[in-house]
Amino acid sequence: MIPDDYFDRFSTPKYRARDPLKRWLIRRFMERLVGMFERAGPARSVLEVGVGEGFVSGYLSGVFPDARFAGVDTNREDLDRLRALFPRIEAREGSIHDLGFLGTSFDVVLCVQVLEHLDHPAGALDEIARLGPRRAIVTVPHEPFFRLSNLARGRNIGRLGDDPGHLHHWGAKAFRKLLARRFDVVELGTAFPFLLAAAAPRTGPR
Repeated sequence: MIPDDYFDRFSTPKYRARDPLKRWLIRRFMERLVGMFERAGPARSVLEVGVGEGFVSGYLSGVFPDARFAGVDTNREDLDRLRALFPRIEAREGSIHDLGFLGTSFDVVLCVQVLEHLDHPAGALDEIARLGPRRAIVTVPHEPFFRLSNLARGRNIGRLGDDPGHLHHWGAKAFRKLLARRFDVVELGTAFPFLLAAAAPRTGPR
């Protein structure tokens, strides 16, 4: 279980919030993600795109100390915090839409709560597939449940619970269809209010 002092390391408001329900939901999400990561098989190298301050990769790097971790993000301040918090994670500045600069392959690529913020999520998935990982683990808000959970907490009422930073919304069927352009979906699960998928990139034509 993630201890409270782990949450307190980060500047992101959703992690620093003391709401016990929110922290319980994040812990459950991370338990599901760790299980999916373990079922992907032994990973010697892991990349997280949209790594931010490293909440996910920082935790995984502690649970799986023998794996090499790298993180890519466009936010320099977040990357500076990542380097300070988790110096063994290789922090690289770059865009999910152009990952060719990495120049290496990874066993597992993580993309956690990123696609919903992008203008072209399908293009981002193409880039992840081109890296040729054994597994990609991708998560997004599970709609309409994510918006309903916001409404229940009195958030974004004028937007019917929709987060202003979310450009796309997926239920389970639509999320599977999005992934299926370039991936075989090995596992699709939920951790309210999120969807989690483990997928293997296809090498043949789309």
